[in-house]
Amino acid sequence: MGQPKTPNPHEKRMVAIGRVLQTLRETDGLDKLVGTTLDFVKAEFEYDLLWIGFYDRVNHRLQGKGHQCKQDLRRLRQTIPLLPGDLMEQVVIQQRPLAVPDLRAESRAGEWTKIAETLNLQGTLIFPIRRRNLCFGVMVLSSERWGISPSSSERATLSLVLGSLAESVYDREQEHQRQTAKRPDQPLLKLLGQLGELTTLEARLLAVVEETQRFVEPDRTNVYWFNPQDRYFWHRLGNRYNSRGRSVSAKSLEAIAVSDIKGFYQALGNGQLVVIGEAQSSLAGGSTGRLMEIAGARSLMAAPIFHQGELLGFLSVEGNDARIWTESEKNQVQGAAQMIGLSMPTSETEAIVQTVKADQMLTATISRSIHGDEDWRKTLDLCSQELCQRFEAAQLFVLLHNPEEGGFELCYQSKPGRSQQLWEPLSDVDWQMLERAQDPIGIEDIETDLKLANWHPVLRDLKVRSLLVCNVSIGQEPEGLLILADKRDRRWSQTESSLVRVVSQQVGLILHQWQLQRQANQQAHLYEAMQWGLRNLQVTFQLDRLEQDTLDHLSKLLRLPAVALISWESDDLSGRVAASLVRSRDFEFNPSVTIPLESDAVVNWALQTDGLLSIEMRDLPDASRQWLMAPNSSKVMAMMLRTAPEHVPTGLLVALERGDRRWSDYQFNLLTLMASQLAWSRRHLHLVESLLTQQESLQSLNWYKQKRFEELHRVLEKNVRRLKELDLRKDALSHQRYQQVSRQLDKLLSSLDPLLDHEAWQLHSEYETIPIVSLLNRLMERANSQIQKRQLWTKVHNDANLTIGGDIQKIEFVLYELLLAACDRAPVGGRIDVWCRPLDQTWIEISITDSGELDAQLLEEIHEGRPEDILAPSTLTAPPGLHFTICQTLMQQMGGEFSLFQLEDDRLLSRVMVPIAVNTPVNRIGK
Repeated sequence: MGQPKTPNPHEKRMVAIGRVLQTLRETDGLDKLVGTTLDFVKAEFEYDLLWIGFYDRVNHRLQGKGHQCKQDLRRLRQTIPLLPGDLMEQVVIQQRPLAVPDLRAESRAGEWTKIAETLNLQGTLIFPIRRRNLCFGVMVLSSERWGISPSSSERATLSLVLGSLAESVYDREQEHQRQTAKRPDQPLLKLLGQLGELTTLEARLLAVVEETQRFVEPDRTNVYWFNPQDRYFWHRLGNRYNSRGRSVSAKSLEAIAVSDIKGFYQALGNGQLVVIGEAQSSLAGGSTGRLMEIAGARSLMAAPIFHQGELLGFLSVEGNDARIWTESEKNQVQGAAQMIGLSMPTSETEAIVQTVKADQMLTATISRSIHGDEDWRKTLDLCSQELCQRFEAAQLFVLLHNPEEGGFELCYQSKPGRSQQLWEPLSDVDWQMLERAQDPIGIEDIETDLKLANWHPVLRDLKVRSLLVCNVSIGQEPEGLLILADKRDRRWSQTESSLVRVVSQQVGLILHQWQLQRQANQQAHLYEAMQWGLRNLQVTFQLDRLEQDTLDHLSKLLRLPAVALISWESDDLSGRVAASLVRSRDFEFNPSVTIPLESDAVVNWALQTDGLLSIEMRDLPDASRQWLMAPNSSKVMAMMLRTAPEHVPTGLLVALERGDRRWSDYQFNLLTLMASQLAWSRRHLHLVESLLTQQESLQSLNWYKQKRFEELHRVLEKNVRRLKELDLRKDALSHQRYQQVSRQLDKLLSSLDPLLDHEAWQLHSEYETIPIVSLLNRLMERANSQIQKRQLWTKVHNDANLTIGGDIQKIEFVLYELLLAACDRAPVGGRIDVWCRPLDQTWIEISITDSGELDAQLLEEIHEGRPEDILAPSTLTAPPGLHFTICQTLMQQMGGEFSLFQLEDDRLLSRVMVPIAVNTPVNRIGK
């Protein structure tokens, strides 16, 4: 048997490592673990200082647990703080070994610089004690030699031993936590049994507070209750009471306003547990200061209390010192707060039931009002009164979506006040929120809530601070909104939200009925406008009256402050304000200004627009502002009165409107319809007037030519008879008379030349003069046959030797027509008088009186004119009335006058005003 082989140094180290690892696994005490580790490292490595410190996570420092060195220093047994950026903090955070050549000269060594100078330490190795990603502390290995650098085997050995030390420390802490951990299930089960035996809410709250105080062991435990109307928490119950039942802590009784603890309040509203300690907080640091000041604590934990989805308050545990709250403590506080919400006493539930019954009565009343009351405003008044009184709210708004403008129209406001009639359109986010929301949207404070941001300015003007908004058509696009508003910050309860949801659906029916009624009214207005246009087209025959009535109707129907009609003829170069209606002093049309059609901006823009033109007043040039005056913010709406693309327009309808008014499609359509009707009506009247004028002209021409041909026939017949008589005689006298008759015929033919050359289709005026005596003689000569036939006694009364001027042929025919008519109606053997009397230096009156009879209707129509209905029977459509009308028209065209009267003695008077000749060279007509 051979001698045993002597183990080499490497084998000896492996054996030592195995022993120390086994020792670390089997040792329980922390001091023994540290001592075993130090002894092993001292035996295996040559270092002058060995130091182990454990990391305090709460206070961020290293606590010395053991060391070995030549000189014992008190500082090595104390706590060494970790400063930002120093070497020890770097090792703890990065969990990597760190070598320092000279610890004395290292500026980031902190407290270790003094220790190194005292012990003359230079080369140093700082090694983390870690398990996975959890660092339990560090080990410092330092030597008096400079710049030591451990080998890879030494590093592996240290990593193995220190890792085993970390594992043992971790197992020890876990076992300690298992032995000392609090279990909230047992006290919560005990508390659940106690709550079942208690009947009042105060007793149940006190039991919860006492059990929570016993389990968590804070300095105090309190219950705060929430006032949703005024948005503050008030102290309801605590664990520190004196014999009189009052809290010892004065600060605990102070009310906590939501505005002071906004972050804390939002967390409670979301059902979160709020945890605040020295090294941990579930809220931002800036939002906890006021809360901790009011609570008078350095650490706090609060759990919300909910009942049927409503925030009733919170249960809080408070500590005067910094504290780390464990998971079991958090679970216990949350469970206790939930038990308070679940254990509301029967009295509270009965009150809720009574409230629900009252809400049902309210909705039933509104429903009956919807079906039984035609006045929807009264129904909304009832709804507003009940809701505002029930929830102590300020007022109620009902908004109706205006798809044409994109915004919401304020159709109901419970309290009278100045507000915008049209609220701005909502953002896409708010629109989608209202469309998708199944419950009303609550806003507790518009200053901190970004919902409905576009409406915040108008809400501020209305002194609204909080509101509850509900879509009247849940799950669909918002056709209307019901808004319950208050002038104070408040939280809207689930009960309030549920009732508003039900009421809003009933209000939705009201709005739907109102919309249907408004649409029916709009259709009625359109029908009325069409009926009005057709009716006026049938009964109105004066163009100016039609235009003025149309403007008045438009102004009333569309509530226009000013409207006007610009008119011109088809061949005109300029137009004018033919008719206007102004209801506001800010607007004006100037009728004295001529409007150039080729250069005016409004006229040309309207010509180029197919339909209604809408422009801003500020965009008009100065030329258009001469006849159109309005504020710069006003709108100008113009439409060309064009009946067909091939028709020439002869008018422009211009309407002025204030800039803040927004028009709907219905109003635009109504204005377009009225303008189109006016265009066709004007064209119809223009055509009728043109045809009537043409008819009168042709009738006059026909009458005049007929008279000329009758006169021609009479003269020709007379001269032909004379020619036949002279043809039988051959003496010189007969030849002379033959020549005279021939000259008269030539003269007669010459007189027909103007008739053939100038009066083919219309009358032509010739200015001639003739002595009044000659005219009367010729008149009596022509009528002699009829006078003799009727055996009439005639006399001419003329004392003036004057000359008349004008179209003598037409004047003579008019007088002959009147004298012939007088002869026809005078009784056989009657009397006819012809009177001539100068009125002044310009006019002479020729009158014919007779004792005949004439239809009274004919006399009336000669004075009043033709009936408006051109198809109605009239005495002026046939002789003698037609001839009298022609005589009247001819005399008016020549500047004279004709009238027919019945005198007091029943005689008829035919009166003609003829101009006296002017002193100018003229062609005279002799007898």
